[in-house]
Amino acid sequence: MDAIPVFSQLKSFVQWASGDSKGAEETQTNFLKLCPVVSQGRSAVQAIMGDEKGARETQIEFLKGVNGMVDSVPVVGHVKGTVHYICGDKEGGDNAMKAASHTTGVIGGGVGGFLIGGPVGAAVLGAAGGALMDEVITIGEIAVNGEKAKPYGFVDNVVRIVENPKNGGNYVDLIGATVLDGAAGYGAGQGIGKGIEYKLDKRRLAKTVGKDAAKQIIDAGDTMRDIHSKNNIKTNKPHVLTKVKDLETGKTFEGHNKQIRQAIKNKNHMTNGPSELQKRVPDASKVMNRNPTACAEHQAYNGLYAERPDASPHEIRGVSVKMDRKLKRPVITERCSNCKAFSPAMGSVPTDLLHETAVPIRVSFGEASLMTAAGVGVHALTKELPNLKSLHKTF
Repeated sequence: MDAIPVFSQLKSFVQWASGDSKGAEETQTNFLKLCPVVSQGRSAVQAIMGDEKGARETQIEFLKGVNGMVDSVPVVGHVKGTVHYICGDKEGGDNAMKAASHTTGVIGGGVGGFLIGGPVGAAVLGAAGGALMDEVITIGEIAVNGEKAKPYGFVDNVVRIVENPKNGGNYVDLIGATVLDGAAGYGAGQGIGKGIEYKLDKRRLAKTVGKDAAKQIIDAGDTMRDIHSKNNIKTNKPHVLTKVKDLETGKTFEGHNKQIRQAIKNKNHMTNGPSELQKRVPDASKVMNRNPTACAEHQAYNGLYAERPDASPHEIRGVSVKMDRKLKRPVITERCSNCKAFSPAMGSVPTDLLHETAVPIRVSFGEASLMTAAGVGVHALTKELPNLKSLHKTF
């Protein structure tokens, strides 16, 4: 915690306010030595002032902190710990294995929490997963070292509070570490959790409508989100988007309802004569009190039939999604009664089977990796002082 701006200053202030002026000074000294950029600035000033020994010691302490951060990265820390053991460095191996295992618990809790309770669940169970892993590590430490065992992580913070309840810095360490574990869990949920959720949702959707149709629906949802991110579309303008695929050529055609065509300044407002659907089903009855060509379906099918007039309905598949105001994300929508009157020319419409089902949000491997790495990076900042554990009392 001492290397993190704001947290370090808060901890120092609490220590000073609770009467631990020496601890407050040590915390700020640690901050100057361990915080990236700040540490290099301190070292440069020391060198300029002629204190070469102090400059060297500052950078040595900084590198120790970096070493602790590397230890906390899952897999990397475990491999590093194994190398330490092979080289006969038991203490270094233990530090790496414990730190990496703690982060693994945080990530596991974050992913599970996201799948159960969304972003909030990811943060809460991420912190809980780290605390639980610390308990497991501490129990293992006791089993191996008995009375010489040292508490680890969350357990260590609690023990220090119990032993010295008047030291405010111990409370800041506990709260800060828990908050950062929660942040790391949130990052893992947004990365790995969202990736898993997407795959599960996509699989469920594919079981109902088929793999290719599921991809078409997800593509429609992605297109709609992209349009909303680039345009100021008011919430009182319902947005329906249709994608029609020519199964013979593989080409896809897109359509929007009339209000959205106007909002995004789409020139094709469907106002010049009957649509291609109306030409092919001239006896279709208007059920709803609005012009059928106002629907997104007409614009999409217009594009397909204009390009391939001889297309047969059995060679066509159409899907429709709409932006849900409450969920603020695309959901699958059933055709309106007006559009269903044109069914003979519309081919397969699998989205009629899943009305109001949320469209899976596609997550790329790169996006998942970036969010998870960000979470692990935040968490790694709490592991900058592995050697300070030796200052704490044993059980």
